[in-house]
Amino acid sequence: MVAAASIQSLWLLLAAALHVATCLAADGSELTSLYTPLSLSGCAAPSPEVAKAYAARDLAVEECPAPSPYRLFVVSTDARSWVDVRRNDRTWSTEQRVVYSQEVLALGQFPNVAGSNRAEWRLNQYGRPRALIVRLKLVAPPENAREAATVSRLLVIGLSDDAACDLGLARSNEEARQLADKSPDSCPTVLPVFPEGN
Repeated sequence: MVAAASIQSLWLLLAAALHVATCLAADGSELTSLYTPLSLSGCAAPSPEVAKAYAARDLAVEECPAPSPYRLFVVSTDARSWVDVRRNDRTWSTEQRVVYSQEVLALGQFPNVAGSNRAEWRLNQYGRPRALIVRLKLVAPPENAREAATVSRLLVIGLSDDAACDLGLARSNEEARQLADKSPDSCPTVLPVFPEGN
């Protein structure tokens, strides 16, 4: 019961922050940022229907706060995790990009978003999400096999009414925001929809 009250408080704070961001951006200025938690303490079990769809693929899932009309899920299996973004009845998955892409695999092993504390949403002047930025952490293979180093990159996801796009990886917050703030018409790679046929 305490966890439910805590999650409800987070949702209320998110609504207030979204209202403030909308007011700040109402003058037509550049995009603004809204931060939502990605940590286990800020996320909760999703509805049974959503949990069942992921469990059918042997995946664990947590739902994290997200600005309307989106829902954000942290999905995991073994030592890897990624985010899925849902709008209405469509869910776009970053699994292929995070877990299997050659660009990410060249950086290291065991990609994870679960170690990140927050997600950054880039909002337009009307307070609508145009992009999502999440931090990936990987274990780089050690040069001398004595200790592993952590590698960090920011995954930038463009958002439009009918698609979620992989806009690329960035090394810094500034670079990630530059990728996120590009025109929504520039979508180099559309993320796949989960589950297939959705």
